[in-house]
Amino acid sequence: MMVKSNLLRNTLLINAGTSLLTGGAALAFADPLARWTGMAEWILYTLGVGLVLFAADVAWTATRKKINPLFAKLIIAADVAWVVGSGLSLLLFQNRLTVEGSWMVELLAIAVAVLAAVQTVGLKRLADHRARTA
Repeated sequence: MMVKSNLLRNTLLINAGTSLLTGGAALAFADPLARWTGMAEWILYTLGVGLVLFAADVAWTATRKKINPLFAKLIIAADVAWVVGSGLSLLLFQNRLTVEGSWMVELLAIAVAVLAAVQTVGLKRLADHRARTA
């Protein structure tokens, strides 16, 4: 008997948790983070709210009895958009960000890219599993 992979579900839960922590930190510490990174406070507040809402959506998707592949694809697309947006931000705002701010944007983009890649593998495994059991 083949055991179903929980890779997608677990990675989505990690994504939800890290998004919630990052968004919460942006909201709770916007002022010191703005000084440390060179980002405007309003950007940190906006990102914070967006990440908390995103975390709720990802957690909801991950905790369904059956994960909807379309929802997983949309989450992966949002993660890819984050990585692309991070790269554009580094190019467009390189003179405004501090060195620490640039490193933070880069490290978060790498983490999100890894999550997107692992979620993609998990989605493929889920599709393969469903095809075998259909």
